[in-house]
Amino acid sequence: KKWWWEGRGGGERLPAWAAEGALAMGVARQCPFEEGKTAALSRGKVNYRLEGPDGGPIVVCLHGLNASLASFQDLGAALQRHGFRVLSYDLYGFGLSAVPSGRFDTALYVQQLQELLDLVQRPVAGEPMTPVNVLGFCLGGLVATEFALKYPQRVNRLLLVAPCGLGPREEAPCQPLLFGCLRRRCRGSIFMGLVRCLACCCKLPGRYYLRRRELEMFTPDARDPDSEAVKAHARKNTERMAWGFPHSITSWLRGLRDMPIWREDFADRFELLANSKVPVLFIWGDNDCVVPHSEAWDTLEEIFGPRGASCILLRGGGHAVIVDEVDVPQVSNCAAAWFIGSQDPNWINCLNMYALKAPGSNAGPPAAEVVGLSPTTV
Repeated sequence: KKWWWEGRGGGERLPAWAAEGALAMGVARQCPFEEGKTAALSRGKVNYRLEGPDGGPIVVCLHGLNASLASFQDLGAALQRHGFRVLSYDLYGFGLSAVPSGRFDTALYVQQLQELLDLVQRPVAGEPMTPVNVLGFCLGGLVATEFALKYPQRVNRLLLVAPCGLGPREEAPCQPLLFGCLRRRCRGSIFMGLVRCLACCCKLPGRYYLRRRELEMFTPDARDPDSEAVKAHARKNTERMAWGFPHSITSWLRGLRDMPIWREDFADRFELLANSKVPVLFIWGDNDCVVPHSEAWDTLEEIFGPRGASCILLRGGGHAVIVDEVDVPQVSNCAAAWFIGSQDPNWINCLNMYALKAPGSNAGPPAAEVVGLSPTTV
């Protein structure tokens, strides 16, 4: 198939600069997102994948802000090798899922997950739903927490990987924009309206700009940002942002506006989780620069220390522990052991070593290590 700049009929071709510009602005580019099945839910269509051995326990994977189900491509495959059936999907407003009107808050995303599980599990009339394991990464950790609070009978175990909602507002970047404008009712509405107008008017130039630049914001916070694997991931992130422009920009801002990302907004929900019967485990990279564990540690110990929960620290891991090729095996091994409730001595020792201390203890976070579990653990 020939595109218009390659010439049709008369065989004339546009100059190379024009053809390159057309490609950069999005003409004839294939969709860069991972396409799965489509579920028609009450707030719009949802792109999802359910993969793994039939009959295996289900693990629901919830991605972070401005991401998609592609975030779990490697981790999902690793969990499948452990015998799990992995359900990953695009949250509303991101990836290939619908962009509904209204607020992008936890209520919307909890409803989305509940309806998707109803569709995927299809219970026999009169029988209860089989509980699932839930893995929430970053912003997905907020959704996972709220789902566990609203539907505790549907959650077997909860794993939160570098979740939002524990860091203080005072450490947030761009505070005048976030708290003085975007998260204010009137100012935020005006600001979002201006952004939508500018983004729609500059759709093609915006795509061209994104694809012609290497932007640090698209590079994952990984161990080695200069590695070829991380660079390839950054290019994919850039392509997805550009392909989805302008809604990729507006959805990102709507998430920042509506989600309870900071401690002052969500600590009370974590307190309810700690007092619930849902087992919870945390995993964090000790070199996370996006959601630093050091900013959340005091709150973690205060809320989850009395319960005896654990927070495993991966030595040298950044924020992108679910995509980094070094961290994925560690996260998958820990997740598998946690979800099946392994009683392997190595795993029990790992949980005890990273157990959160109750308030009043002078001990700080344990030294992070490379977590390697024996095959018998999982």
